Amino acid sequence: MVPTYLSFSKSFSFKCTKLSGSIYQAGFSKGKVGSSLKMSSLFTPFKFGGIGEIQNRIVLAPMTRCRASENGVPQEMVSKYYVQRASAGLLTSEGVHISPEAIGFLNCPGIFTQEQINGWKKVTSEVHDNGGKIVIQLWHQGRQSHSDFHNGELPVSASAIPVQGDQIYVQGGIKKPYETPRPLRLDEMPRIVSDYQNAARNAKEAGFDGVELHGANGYLLDQFMQSKSNTRLDFYGGSVENRFRLVGEVIEGVLQEWSPDQVGIRFSPNGVYGDMGSADNVETFS
Repeated sequence: MVPTYLSFSKSFSFKCTKLSGSIYQAGFSKGKVGSSLKMSSLFTPFKFGGIGEIQNRIVLAPMTRCRASENGVPQEMVSKYYVQRASAGLLTSEGVHISPEAIGFLNCPGIFTQEQINGWKKVTSEVHDNGGKIVIQLWHQGRQSHSDFHNGELPVSASAIPVQGDQIYVQGGIKKPYETPRPLRLDEMPRIVSDYQNAARNAKEAGFDGVELHGANGYLLDQFMQSKSNTRLDFYGGSVENRFRLVGEVIEGVLQEWSPDQVGIRFSPNGVYGDMGSADNVETFS
């Protein structure tokens, strides 16, 4: 059976096929577009899997706003931002940190404390009251972070390869060079999966309608998938299957909390943000 994690329309869907164990094959499929498909259909309601009926086919992209408190709690301005856009069919939240370790950006929200969950409850409730639907984007920044965010501890990644050609803003608005991250140990992988699963569970408590995993733009999951940032020699490196292993395990963890038709993942196969762009990207993402 091929589970469809996100169906964008009757003519375009994202499918993730379980091959074996924690190995998945992911891709987009395009069906036949009938002659009845007209421009006006953009503004018609649509049944979006387990998310339910959305009022039109317009989707708000996730955009970092940096409007949370220092403790990652959504503020009134966050609610206002999403309510102003609730007339779109589906809203995708900004990146939301799954754990303290995931942080690498100032004043971005989290979903790992009760205070943060309560803050998001207000946001989702107001979006629903205004006729909208909203999914959360779960975010771990991996090497795109700095020890200043982690009490002197190095950020983590797939391998000890730093981001080149850029710097990072830390507390006080100061820019510092990216550091060489600490490669995650094998015994830490279950914790990473657990962090994503806990965040997914918290998102349900907070009233979200679905989950998007941030596997793009050079963040942690992308760092594992791409050979440019992953030179591991264990079960999580080398072959495409191994480099996707963590992603598959995270998906399985999140699916313990949500239905498959309420879960999606974001990829950026040709993206260079975060010092990404691997020589074998065609093979990796085909």
